[in-house]
Amino acid sequence: MISFKPNKMLSSWGKGFLTSVLGTTISIILTFGTSALLESKEKADTQRQTAMMVIHDIDVCVKQMEEMAEDEEKRNNAVKYILAHLDQIASLPKDTLALAFGMITNYSDSYTIFDNAKENIFKSSQDIWSNLDNMAFIDNMERFYRERREFEAFMAKAPYLVEPITFDEWNQMVIDSKDNYYEIDYAPVLKEKLKDRKVQFYIDYSAARTRLYRNCAQSWKDISDRNKFIMDISDEELAEYIKNSQRSGDPVDRRDLMGTWLRKVNGYQDYYYEFLENDSFCRKIMMHYAFPIYNGEVLVSYVDSGKWSLKDDTLFMVHAPKSIVVELDTSRISYRPEMRDSVKRIIRELNISTWKESLQKSLERNRIDTLPITTNKALDKIEMVVSSGEDEVQTRYLKRVK
Repeated sequence: MISFKPNKMLSSWGKGFLTSVLGTTISIILTFGTSALLESKEKADTQRQTAMMVIHDIDVCVKQMEEMAEDEEKRNNAVKYILAHLDQIASLPKDTLALAFGMITNYSDSYTIFDNAKENIFKSSQDIWSNLDNMAFIDNMERFYRERREFEAFMAKAPYLVEPITFDEWNQMVIDSKDNYYEIDYAPVLKEKLKDRKVQFYIDYSAARTRLYRNCAQSWKDISDRNKFIMDISDEELAEYIKNSQRSGDPVDRRDLMGTWLRKVNGYQDYYYEFLENDSFCRKIMMHYAFPIYNGEVLVSYVDSGKWSLKDDTLFMVHAPKSIVVELDTSRISYRPEMRDSVKRIIRELNISTWKESLQKSLERNRIDTLPITTNKALDKIEMVVSSGEDEVQTRYLKRVK
């Protein structure tokens, strides 16, 4: 009988071949497996980022509705007070009259209430639809956006939601009041308008409007809470997303922050921040007041100082309330002699004498500003992140003054 004995060289080659094939196979498995895991993680991260983006959109709208309800109640209380003192309306506080007038007046020719940018992203992005595979979540978001569109359309048409004094009528009132410096004298206007049946109808439905706003807020809050539950998103995680979504730029070094920075606001306010080497800062805010009865601008400025420090990416500013100085500059205005008394009255109404005390009290209540801060590559701009609520983050941009 013939017996077969494997060739040792062939056996060695076979082992090497099998080892090579096995190694290649494992390498392929690991490569594609790792790639699949990374893609899966990236998809999960995208899902959560997208989910938090649109959930935050709901929360912002909920806050808007709650604020609309609060404003409605304040204005309704002002109207009730005026109706109870109608025979004394000429002597009632101007801010109370303004609140009541605001209740029945449409200050805009547009009924667009909400920012629909995130809705457009949610509806149009193929990446979002391919990554968001939770149909319950998608259905909830579609319901919210549908309800929001319907509410906005309803606001523009429902009789008890459309202010009786139209935008065009209010605009004409402002033009007709030019002898009074384009300021409406609310007392005679309200005394007349409060007799109008259309105005009375609108006032009578104030409680219904408040209830509608609060019902919408609660309904949308329920959708938000449901989506947070579906995606297992905590309030803390959402707050961190909101904060980080507003951040940009590079970390600021202490030396980078030295010097003077300026922020301009609509040509009306100038904010100067000067950071010094001895850990002190000086802040100067200049207010520009222009008025039709004089040429030029009245300048009101207030200056305060304190200590500053920088830790990681956060700027701490500790104010010294007693350091406040308030100044009035009328040297840049000119006017006709017959307008002298009117100009003096306007300057008195700025109430400069009360500013210092008011500002001191404000800084005593909030002595420390905590501001996350970053800079651009050229180190000539900085971004300050100002948190004004759990669901709202605002940014401030300042330029270096050379």
